[in-house]
Amino acid sequence: MYQFTKHFTIEEARSFLPRLRYEINEIIELKHRLDSIGFDVHTRKYRPGFNPDTLTEFPDEFLQMMDILRALEMDGIIVKGIEEGLVDFPAVRDNGEEVFLCWKLDEENIKYWHGLYAGYRGRQPVENF
Repeated sequence: MYQFTKHFTIEEARSFLPRLRYEINEIIELKHRLDSIGFDVHTRKYRPGFNPDTLTEFPDEFLQMMDILRALEMDGIIVKGIEEGLVDFPAVRDNGEEVFLCWKLDEENIKYWHGLYAGYRGRQPVENF
């Protein structure tokens, strides 16, 4: 039994990279704007000393960011790090092991994978996939 219902081949994951480059950059820009108005995306609250001039709980930029993240999640893509542009794609190796194909915004292609609990530091070259 696998943890994820959607799994990507390396080619399928790579086909998302043009979209991801655009959307991850958009998320990063939205986060910078949120930082500038004192909104912490991790706590989903304004930092002390920042009083928004609005009656809404969340700024528009946060709602836009969440829409992008939800759309990616619906496609089975997991954004692990907003600031670094770190993304994982659930995949299954030939031996049946469920893993993540791993990509970072500054990488030109998907070159690494890691175990579900190994994290970024446990990345292995896709040649060993």
